This record gives sequence, C-alpha cells and structure tokens, in this order.
Amino acid sequence: MPVCATFYSHELAIPANSFHLLQGRATTCQFAAYTLIERRRDLDSRICTSFPHPNLSDRVNHNIVQSEIEGGVYLGDLPRESTLEVETQNRSYTIVHCGKGEALISGHPEFCPEPVRVKIEGSNWGGSMLKPSFVGRGMHLEFRHPGYERPIITSKILEIRQRARAS
Repeated sequence: MPVCATFYSHELAIPANSFHLLQGRATTCQFAAYTLIERRRDLDSRICTSFPHPNLSDRVNHNIVQSEIEGGVYLGDLPRESTLEVETQNRSYTIVHCGKGEALISGHPEFCPEPVRVKIEGSNWGGSMLKPSFVGRGMHLEFRHPGYERPIITSKILEIRQRARAS
C-alpha cells in the first residue's frame, strides 16, 4: 500500500510523474518529501530525499513544517472509540473516533448540538489543501455531515486533548 499520497490540493498544479520503488512496486508519489517527515517509519529513506519540496510553493512548504511543529493526531493512529476534545477559536467539540475516518462529533449549536456521525476529511490551512485524516493545531477541521452537501470547516484549532478511556 503506497503511503506517499498524503496531500491533495485543488488549487496547485503539482507534477505527479515522479515514480519511486516502494516494496518492489513502481508507485506514483506526489508529496514524497512531506511523507518522509510525516511517516518516516513507513518509508525507505532512498525513496524521498529532499525537503522542502521543490515543486511546492514556499507558503505550502511553510504550512507543512508548521503543522509538524504545532502537532496534531492522525485518526488512523487512534484506537476505535477514542475521544478527542478539540477547542477551536469559536467552539469546543467532542469527537469520538469510530474507525475508517468516521466519528461522532458534537459541540456546534447548529451543525452538531448532539453527537452525529460524520466523515472526518482532515485539516486544512484555510484553503483547499487538505491534510487527510489529520486533526492539527493551527489548522481548520473539515468534516462531511450527512445533512449538508458541502463540507463543514471549523475555525482554527487551538487545542486537542485525548480524553482518558474509562476503565
């Protein structure tokens, strides 16, 4: 399973013609340099050799580095039923991880006053570039609500806490 396809952007024209050998297979890898920083344990260092990535703008490279400094959590790294308390500039959300990118979210008086099952898309920097399945400080959480056609994007995340599991 390739781990290189980490970022998606609707605004950037990034060449996707870079081929790398991953576990004996040729794999297209758009953002290999970022993946090396983010998931170093998953990649052989021969695959991804440079950062900042030359095909990305200075602003995008800065955002990537800043998200590493600010910190956050990948939903896939959490056990099912883990609970996160996410404080944004405007609200406090409770997120219960259900697995496969889905979660129960509550904390917004209009969109989720009671827990509702949503698809967590990831976090963005206030534009269209998304860090998938990631909840990051200094970023905006993006999720898909079953009652709305467009994704819901929160204000900037200030703090993320994982609630201790009840024994």
